[in-house]
Amino acid sequence: MNLQNDWEFNVLQIYNYKLDGKLKEYFNFVTANFDKLEGDICEVGVYRGFSILATGLLLKELGSDKKIYGFDSFSGFPSYHENDNLNKFKDLYAANAISKKHFEEFQLNIQHKEFISGKGVKPSSISSSLDFSETSLSLLESKIDYLGLDNIVLVDGDYKDTMKNKSFTNVNFMSALIDCDLYESHKLALPFVWDRLVGSGYMYLDEYYSLKFPGARIATNEFFLGKQDKPKMYSQNLMDFERWYILKNNSN
Repeated sequence: MNLQNDWEFNVLQIYNYKLDGKLKEYFNFVTANFDKLEGDICEVGVYRGFSILATGLLLKELGSDKKIYGFDSFSGFPSYHENDNLNKFKDLYAANAISKKHFEEFQLNIQHKEFISGKGVKPSSISSSLDFSETSLSLLESKIDYLGLDNIVLVDGDYKDTMKNKSFTNVNFMSALIDCDLYESHKLALPFVWDRLVGSGYMYLDEYYSLKFPGARIATNEFFLGKQDKPKMYSQNLMDFERWYILKNNSN
């Protein structure tokens, strides 16, 4: 199915890659490189399919036979690591690991959330989607079938189990969208994806600039410590937020 109108994307709760938005650069990369780079596409943190369905539609529109592998437990957040505690934003700021603007916006977000809820916030309540436990795998599968997207492969389960599956041994990725929020999830996802990312491949770091999940930045910084390739920020901020990505050097 080829969606033409913005209202269709809205009704089906799919990101409209035809318009400017927070994932503009991600979809620009896929469009510019789908026929230049080997490998499929990976999304870690699928939730309700907002972006993975869009990627499937785009690849169909481009005439590409690439697949999108979507990893998610579809059962809400696992247990929290100490690096997911909101006070870690203060530690990041003290260590110059985030900017003053980032820290101040985190504080403002907390203030707004506490005003709306009338109580204090914690990692399990900081997100507007709560703990993501309201994800419906069956509804997402129905959407995939309705849209005729035979290019999406959903990988349901805990990352520590699914990412060790030998069926992914020979799978490579040209691009990936990392949106798994928590520290431990990033600790599992980043090496899994990076080892399979082809030279000149691209990783979009959705939660590297986050007002909710400090563990995402901590885990990413730890992973790329000592590596030649580092996260980079797009020069023009989109939708009021910094947007971060990383390109894999051909020699890595």
